[in-house]
Amino acid sequence: MHRNTSAVRRACAVGTTIALVGLTTGLGVFSASTAYAVDAPSAVSASASPTDAATGVADPAASPSPTASASPDAPVTGAPTPITTAPSKPNAVELAPAVPDPSATPSATTPQPSTPAATPAAAGTVTISGDAKVGVTLHAETTGFVGPHTYSWTRDDATTTVVSTDDFYKVTTDDIGHVLTLTVTDTLAGTSSSDATATVTQDVAFADAATNTVDTPLEITATAGAAYSHDFAVAQGSGTVTYSIGYSYPDEVDPTDPTDQPSNYLPDGVTFDPSTGAFSATSYSAGSYEFTVIASNGTSTATEYVDVTINPGKAVGVMAAATDLSSEELFTSGKSGHFWIIAPDGSITTVSVSSDPNAEPTFTPGGQPTVKQGQSLWIQGNAVDQYGNDTAPVDPETGNDVQPVVTSDVASDQISFDENEFANKVTFPHASTHHLTVAQQDVSVSFAVTVVPTATTIAVVHPVAPTTGELAYTGSDATGALPWALGLLVAGAGLIGARTLRRRRAQR
Repeated sequence: MHRNTSAVRRACAVGTTIALVGLTTGLGVFSASTAYAVDAPSAVSASASPTDAATGVADPAASPSPTASASPDAPVTGAPTPITTAPSKPNAVELAPAVPDPSATPSATTPQPSTPAATPAAAGTVTISGDAKVGVTLHAETTGFVGPHTYSWTRDDATTTVVSTDDFYKVTTDDIGHVLTLTVTDTLAGTSSSDATATVTQDVAFADAATNTVDTPLEITATAGAAYSHDFAVAQGSGTVTYSIGYSYPDEVDPTDPTDQPSNYLPDGVTFDPSTGAFSATSYSAGSYEFTVIASNGTSTATEYVDVTINPGKAVGVMAAATDLSSEELFTSGKSGHFWIIAPDGSITTVSVSSDPNAEPTFTPGGQPTVKQGQSLWIQGNAVDQYGNDTAPVDPETGNDVQPVVTSDVASDQISFDENEFANKVTFPHASTHHLTVAQQDVSVSFAVTVVPTATTIAVVHPVAPTTGELAYTGSDATGALPWALGLLVAGAGLIGARTLRRRRAQR
């Protein structure tokens, strides 16, 4: 008889579930359906043939109809069991795993290359090109900026002033002592790069820097005995500026020689302040003096070429010189002899020259020119100012000084101009005391000459008491005029040149 009870139906459902779990576990199916409350005969009749399992194709006849209902003969329970989910019940074919066909050729799968991730673009950089000096144009040198970008030059003052938005900037005097910073910004990416200068400086320069050269120096003119000055402060330059004296022709000097230092090229009486460049002087020696003033601020230097000309003052007298030797006798014969220097006030200094070319001449204050009867003296002279500076005019045709006029109080004296000696030659036929006068530019000097008879041995007259040879008109030592006077007597060679020439001839 039929047992239509809930216990029987539950037992059938549990058995069906156990059978299905065992079947799916053994066949390797990875999914299971939720248990259904179905009749046991329907579950048992759901089977799959071996062929179906091998091919993985479901038999349509084995699949339950979605509209199937319980057989009229099936037992009916008193209350229906609720269904919580309603998936279709898997059949045996669905539960069976697919079996691979050994004869099938596996399809080859070509691996696809992976595309690397895009590398982010490198950030742009900027470098400032140019020296941080006033007047220099600085430029921005950028790399890596491919899109739109902007420039900003700033000065590190109290307000961080933007001074330019161009890719270049010309440094001004307002920037002295400050640091300039350039920032370049990529307007799309929003990134930026910066670079900064050193502290801005300004090169030192004199006001006439554009025209001042060794051939076109700054010219300063003064008169002997008169004060003059000049301010050598630079027209521009940052920081602390110092000043020094230098050479105009450095290739022609010997800096290791203590007597060949830059200061030796300055006029006499100069006062120079190295901290300000202030230059002042009262000079007494006429002439042309070439030197340089060098300014420096530690980062730059500037050179000012200078030519100071000290002109002589008004002529107050004549400086004369006399010698009893011709230049030929002095240089080639090796004779001994004498020079006499006659100052404008008439005072005399005697210079004795030995026949030994290596001997030094001796200087004796006082004395008087002395020659034998029939012999000669060579006389030269120039008008001078109160400091002994030559004021003689220059002959425009020859370029030489205009010669003085020499006269004698003895009519028999023979006076002529000796071209070879560039001096007036006076020959004394008569033995006695003669007075010669040398005149130029309305000034003159007179001195006595002792002419002794031919048979008499000449004794050079020396002063009774030595004097200092002071020039009353200057207060200067008379020996200061010795190089000038002796230079006249040796055709401009000077005493040292004369000694050197004599030594060279003696060594041949």
